[in-house]
Amino acid sequence: MEWLIAMGTILAVGVTAALVTRRKKSTRRRRSSHTRRSTRTAPPTQSRPRSSNAPKKPRRSHRFGITWFGPGTRLKVGGFTIRDPFVYASAHNPGETRRATDPSEITLNAPVRRPKNTKRSDAHTPLGPWPWYARLLPMQRHAYLQWLAAGRTEIPPDPGYLSLYFFGIERRLLVDADDRVWALREIVRLHGLARPMAESDAGRSFRSACISLLWLEIARTPKAFDSATFHRILDLTDQWTPQLLTAPLAWLAENDHPLPPVLARHLAAADSAAQRSVVTRRIPEQFDELFETRFRDAFGDEGMRLRVSKRPTWHTYHPANGGLTEARVRVHNPLGIKSQFKKLPGIWNGCVTDLRKLSRVSPSMTEGTLTPAAWDAMPEELRADVDHPLTEPVADVVRRHADDSPTPIVPAGELANLADIEQRPKLTAAQSRALAALLEHTGYGVIPDARITPIRYGWADRLALVPGLGSGPVDTARYNAAACVLRLGLRVALADGDADHGELRVLTDHIEAVFDLAPEEQQRIAALRDLLIATGSDIRPIARRVREMLPEAARKSVARLLVVIAAATDGISADERRALTATFRALGLDKGFLNQTIEEVLPSQPEPDPGNTTDGAEQSTTPTDSARPAESGFRLNHAAISSILSETREVSTLLAEAMDATDADLDEHPKGQPEPEPEPEPEPEPIPAPDPSHHPTSGPGGRYDILYTALIAQNNWLRSDADTIAREHGLMLDAGLETINDWAFDALGAPLIEDEGERLVIDRALLDEHDERSRAT
Repeated sequence: MEWLIAMGTILAVGVTAALVTRRKKSTRRRRSSHTRRSTRTAPPTQSRPRSSNAPKKPRRSHRFGITWFGPGTRLKVGGFTIRDPFVYASAHNPGETRRATDPSEITLNAPVRRPKNTKRSDAHTPLGPWPWYARLLPMQRHAYLQWLAAGRTEIPPDPGYLSLYFFGIERRLLVDADDRVWALREIVRLHGLARPMAESDAGRSFRSACISLLWLEIARTPKAFDSATFHRILDLTDQWTPQLLTAPLAWLAENDHPLPPVLARHLAAADSAAQRSVVTRRIPEQFDELFETRFRDAFGDEGMRLRVSKRPTWHTYHPANGGLTEARVRVHNPLGIKSQFKKLPGIWNGCVTDLRKLSRVSPSMTEGTLTPAAWDAMPEELRADVDHPLTEPVADVVRRHADDSPTPIVPAGELANLADIEQRPKLTAAQSRALAALLEHTGYGVIPDARITPIRYGWADRLALVPGLGSGPVDTARYNAAACVLRLGLRVALADGDADHGELRVLTDHIEAVFDLAPEEQQRIAALRDLLIATGSDIRPIARRVREMLPEAARKSVARLLVVIAAATDGISADERRALTATFRALGLDKGFLNQTIEEVLPSQPEPDPGNTTDGAEQSTTPTDSARPAESGFRLNHAAISSILSETREVSTLLAEAMDATDADLDEHPKGQPEPEPEPEPEPEPIPAPDPSHHPTSGPGGRYDILYTALIAQNNWLRSDADTIAREHGLMLDAGLETINDWAFDALGAPLIEDEGERLVIDRALLDEHDERSRAT
């Protein structure tokens, strides 16, 4: 691991100083030969032999009652003597009962038994996705301890043992903040050790967790990683998500390094303007080489230097360890200035066009113009090398709707027209599935996907399209269960009419953690969230199915998670309480259980006045630490939240089974049942209509032009008033501000609207200067 030597040198001085200080404070004590023997057995390695090879004393984590057995220590447990174990173990005495505080914690009094029959025993029982050492079977503990004692140099008999060991490394880094150099090297070693498992779901998930933890450390301390280390981790990363990209982009901006072609290619591929084509899969090496060449030609020797938005963003890490909460760090935000990446889709599309000439299969093989029907009839071997004939028409439709939201949202009827489906109020189930398959052939995943979620598309329905989605595995039951919780959670998060970023982040993070979603499933959930924010969602059919299919205890666990989500940012407002009351009622749960759960999560928070739409405290729009209100007068009960998340994990399988129904239509209200009366909406305060002729400068064009005209009618706005105007025109304010400022960078040379949190300020001088130049010209 020569590439980590530089990183080790940077961190070694601080680590060595800390160790020397601790050693000086530690004095050796010898027991008197006539000291009365204690009735309790001392924890392992506490007594030290006189030899020079005596093991070091393990470090106790006084906050959690567990001990870290690091380098130079020995752990005796279950008949094994483990040298340099690098694990946590409980510090209590055998016979004493205490609940384990961490999944990786080796409880010393837990029974360990060698399997009598190695071919067929409990040791071969799968550990499952969220293993806890304290909950393992005795023979499984034996297998894990045996692997640790052997030095951890080979793949263990079950991937879950790798996860258990990794959980301890996570805790050491995120909680104790110690042994950082060793931990980073060990993560890289484990990532390489799991390479033979890379094709399995467990292997992909584990290697992805390793890489994600490395990027978190880069986000936390960008100056501690040199260029060689950064590019080595870049080379090890084989799966990218939008969240993961924030760390490398922030590092590049922090260190003023140019954008590497590999990241430029991933950014281009994720852009809705980039054309989908089999060229990128059929000849990936040639495509990557051509893209890199043209990227370097476009930006010259200096490369593409990143500009950063004035508003930073968060890099979030979701621990695989179920005993830890998420870790977040505020980082530079190059993605906040989208205009600087506008050339990338053009480079991508040019490469696709020019490399089509290398196609070995000509459409003329079908004796004429290649039609969708002819393409469907082609053998799979030939079809894989030919673009679907609707690839470009679908891309044109997506480009027309690319500004609707962070995820392009397209009317189902426009897509059905391309597929020659006759207009009707609602497509059949077969037509809906066929449309989803067609879109995947053209390079887009559709949300909701009628092949995964049992649904029939309405002609007027709006669907989210995600470029490149569809290549990864999707567990239908798990995904639909996660989508169910998302819909229920959004009902609460949007109760006050505002898509609060903090609540949305907490909602998505908890769903990903509880259901252990694969990367493609995470992308689908994120796209569904954007779609529901833009179009709304009726939770009644979902709540009805949950009420009918789940026992009361399981429904309570799901409902308690909704309270955690609502409380995670700034407590629970009156609007959110009303939404929770309605959701609990829809799930067959009474208001008393809701009040009990709120009191458990937010001890002593008074119930707000039902006549008010706020909880009396000024709401902060700045993201705060996870589930930790920054300026409010209440505090969250983190122990209760951890318990609730653990409960939801346990019932996730039941919820998945409930949602995995082939005859359910999640967007259809049950026939023959009256529609419930909608809850009254508070009347918005009147806002004076803007004067469109107030300023002559033309705007960005498209659907956000009307918002631009309204906002420049005055010099500053309360954010709430601007949001009201945006909603009156069916727009999302944040998306509109991004679009207007992107246009302003190109047309005016600087952002036009400064977002100061509660206020929006228009740069009037920028507009006046532009008008003077225009008149002079």
